[in-house]
Amino acid sequence: MNPLANPSRTEPGLEQVYLVERDAGLLCRILGLYAARGIDVLHVDYAYAAQHVMKLQVSVAGTLAETEEAVRVLVDKASTFIGVLAASDQPAVVKRAA
Repeated sequence: MNPLANPSRTEPGLEQVYLVERDAGLLCRILGLYAARGIDVLHVDYAYAAQHVMKLQVSVAGTLAETEEAVRVLVDKASTFIGVLAASDQPAVVKRAA
């Protein structure tokens, strides 16, 4: 365990949820959008939602004012990819280690 970690410290951020067809290439394309725009990703989680459908959950760092518009555009862009069934974003408070 990291002795410098402070689990009580929180940072505002945003969380996006995607429902996508099971395709590793599609997951990489979506995450590549974050990298291309220089958005700091804090946490990525994915799980099988159905036999051929995955849920991808991405939490990003930054204040809402800094990242809200960039993430909205990113979610709109990702929703046009073939294989993305649904995409949404919402404010989230994420715990971050110091």
